[in-house]
Amino acid sequence: MAATGVGTACAEIGLGPNEAAAIELDPFPSPSVVVGDTLRNIDGVVAPVRARVFNVRGDVIDDAAPQYLYADFNIDSALAINSTTGVVIAKKLVSGDKRIAARIGGSLQVLRGLRIVTRPDSVNGASLTDILGTSLPDTGRRGLDANSTRALTVTVRHLEAGAITGAASWPVRFQLLNPANPTNDTMAAAYLIDDQGRASTIDTTDGSGFAGRRVRVRALQFPSGTGVDSVVVRATVTYKGKPLKGSPVRLAAAVRRGAR
Repeated sequence: MAATGVGTACAEIGLGPNEAAAIELDPFPSPSVVVGDTLRNIDGVVAPVRARVFNVRGDVIDDAAPQYLYADFNIDSALAINSTTGVVIAKKLVSGDKRIAARIGGSLQVLRGLRIVTRPDSVNGASLTDILGTSLPDTGRRGLDANSTRALTVTVRHLEAGAITGAASWPVRFQLLNPANPTNDTMAAAYLIDDQGRASTIDTTDGSGFAGRRVRVRALQFPSGTGVDSVVVRATVTYKGKPLKGSPVRLAAAVRRGAR
């Protein structure tokens, strides 16, 4: 993810049930915000940053009112943040993470980074040409590559003045269509994973605009026959809730049942 930074802070702990002892910034709705636009979630809905305040027992103080601010205001004016609502607007295109702070009282503060990016315009991708041969026994001890496809990837792009560049730090949603697994159930015949082997359906584009997910196949369940079948993945990329040009992208990888 492009958004990085410290998510929790503690200082001068209060002891009462309504006294702040810690503050935590929730994960941002998106790892990036388009310059000239407001921070939105993956569905394109305007979404503020949110912080939670805890007492010394770890209970959330529901009526706490944290303040939000742009922590790098002394460097540039790239972000404007409503101090009460947490709504974020990107004013200038600058490189690197820009820090947002949430504060409660005079000493409790937490920081998290957000990227400012250019608007993504289109997306494309290609299916894998090699065939995954499954193998038994099907256990995690065989390593990440056993019974897993290579990454099925897309490239999210930005076009400006005739030049195409990769759109970085943009969320991409993946869904397994064949064998169908709409909830990405890890007990199903196949499911989506990240590069560490963890179940995951959303990736964020890297600096070149690439994002992808692998498919983990359960060798005893897929393919069902002795021939070659295909896992099929749909990648969806949107801006303000509307699909980019080329979205959704259909990606496929062939799978052959290996010898027992």
